[in-house]
Amino acid sequence: MFFAKTLVALAVAATVAVANPVPRQAANSTTCFFIMTPTPDLGPQELQTDINFAIGHTLGEHFPNTVLEDDNQPLVRHNDGTYDVTSVISVTGQTPADVGAFVESLAGTTIDGIVAEWAVGAADCV
Repeated sequence: MFFAKTLVALAVAATVAVANPVPRQAANSTTCFFIMTPTPDLGPQELQTDINFAIGHTLGEHFPNTVLEDDNQPLVRHNDGTYDVTSVISVTGQTPADVGAFVESLAGTTIDGIVAEWAVGAADCV
């Protein structure tokens, strides 16, 4: 009986902890979705660090002397060689709308990574 009540109490506590996650990003972040093509295409695992650098470096050049956070989800590669890239971005002193407008302006350009150049086919932020 004691064991059953303890187990129920632990299950309730675990449910409450899972139901209230703490967000990793600042409240002023924007989520951006890209369709990109890297040259060379080394595969998603090998290019993860490269895309992190490419987006972070590009943001840093446009928003100098600021603190920025860029949390990229794992890359998703398609059979046509394009990649889905999802980034949660915040820049200190900038609104999500301003950051999103800059990111969306990258569509049709190429940004530089460490080993690859990334052609930005599309960019959309929410």
